[in-house]
Amino acid sequence: MESFLEVLSQKELWQTTGNLNIVSYLYILLISLTFGIILSVVYHLYFQDNEPQDASLSRSLVLLTPSLTTIFWMIQFSIPMSLGLLGTLSFVRFRTPVKRSEDVAFIVIALTVAISCAVDRYLVGVVFIVLLIAYATFRNSFFMRPTSRRFAVITVNTKSGIALQELQAQVGKICKHCDFVSARNYDGISSFVFNIPRFTDKMYETLVSSLAAHDEGVRLNVFFPNERLGS
Repeated sequence: MESFLEVLSQKELWQTTGNLNIVSYLYILLISLTFGIILSVVYHLYFQDNEPQDASLSRSLVLLTPSLTTIFWMIQFSIPMSLGLLGTLSFVRFRTPVKRSEDVAFIVIALTVAISCAVDRYLVGVVFIVLLIAYATFRNSFFMRPTSRRFAVITVNTKSGIALQELQAQVGKICKHCDFVSARNYDGISSFVFNIPRFTDKMYETLVSSLAAHDEGVRLNVFFPNERLGS
């Protein structure tokens, strides 16, 4: 950090960068901010209602893209500054791990677009985002099964030791399009997770009564991810 501050204090550096056109910078910043907003929209388009979305990451893309653009725009005019900044940023780490690789990919995409803006290659950023939108549309149309707004995740907790096949049969009779997600056993409690599209109140009542007939101590929890509770 001290070496980076020493680089910033050099008169030669500011003589090199002091004549930078602030109007040009504001123009680049505006374009990068627009790209960041577009990336935030594309993020929601990519996942839609098929998977949980990281709202914080989506919002941060709007801030991340112009911030990275500013960094690259500044260091391209000075080799000493770029080397000092590289040493400073080497200490930056993700304190909270990013769990989904696709979220990391969107951060890298923001980095790519920011560099294209910093070096005045806006067409590269435009083409890249257009290709990303095309891929997201193709992915959601052909590879991801659309879900309704009443998509639910249910967990069944029981101590009776019911077999997975038997539980799947009971849930499948009531919820025709259910998908089994996972199962675990902890402290004598078996927990099963299912994804159910188009979940209704009638399904819930029937499911509770059906499971209670086999195990009075069964517990059924229903979650509506991404606030997808609706008609």
